[in-house]
Amino acid sequence: MSGTVDPSPRERRSPARWLITGAGGQLGRSLLGVGPQLGIEAFGRSHAQLDVLDAGAIARALDEFAPDVVLNCAALTKVDECEQRTAEAMRVNGEGPGVLARACAGRAVLIHISTEYVLPGDTNQPLDEEAKPAPCSAYGRSKLAGEESVRAAGGEHLIVRTQWLFGPGPNFVRTVLAAADRGEVLNVVEDQLGRPTWSGALARALVEAAAAGARGTLHLACEGVASWYDLAWAAVSEGTQRGLNPWVKVRPVATSEVPRPAKRPTYAVLGLGRARQLGIELVHWRDALSAYLAAEAEGRDA
Repeated sequence: MSGTVDPSPRERRSPARWLITGAGGQLGRSLLGVGPQLGIEAFGRSHAQLDVLDAGAIARALDEFAPDVVLNCAALTKVDECEQRTAEAMRVNGEGPGVLARACAGRAVLIHISTEYVLPGDTNQPLDEEAKPAPCSAYGRSKLAGEESVRAAGGEHLIVRTQWLFGPGPNFVRTVLAAADRGEVLNVVEDQLGRPTWSGALARALVEAAAAGARGTLHLACEGVASWYDLAWAAVSEGTQRGLNPWVKVRPVATSEVPRPAKRPTYAVLGLGRARQLGIELVHWRDALSAYLAAEAEGRDA
């Protein structure tokens, strides 16, 4: 089995102390922002502060913070760059999680963030945790190696696959809104499908998964399926309600019209059956988008 769950939900409790690697990214910032509301004490370390390839530094951080959970958000995530920096991607995304997992074994539960890019990208139905991996890019191959290195370490772990993340800092939604604000015509791919996921919603779901005692592999993403065009259109529509130029045009295009160095999955929608079985709340991506834009407007990391 690629995942197990705690059979006693009445005994759930949130492990109180979390150490976050790669904490400068969207998910790390969101969890640090909402941690107090969720009853956890979260400590963040950026790559500059804690290199996941440095076993000694990891051991010292575990001694310092004594976490119940280590959340690994450290990764090289620029998909196209991974095609040119394959060796670096394999070290950071493939080897680093194994170094971290071995250090955590017997000391903390490791929650490692992975991606739909490890799965086949040409299916026609959502893929569950048992689906056979078949990455189509250097990024996907490096992330699959990271999953395998975590499993091989033998410690308590939860590998969480998510997709199409948007949250604090640079992201697709912010890029779309900035272009729209400049009055540009937006050409956005309509033949790639996934689950747009707000990092604030994912942060909350991770705490729920930890409280439920989930182990193995788990898919967590927002409910609903969309294309990149759907997400861009929804973001611009929300933006017009907030004073954005209402005459901005979003034009749907095919993937073939915007060639990229890395091949993208056309359909790698994550199946959420196991998360639903756990009772984890997964909001719809449209509601998540509204909540994200509200947080942005208020200057909150959530």
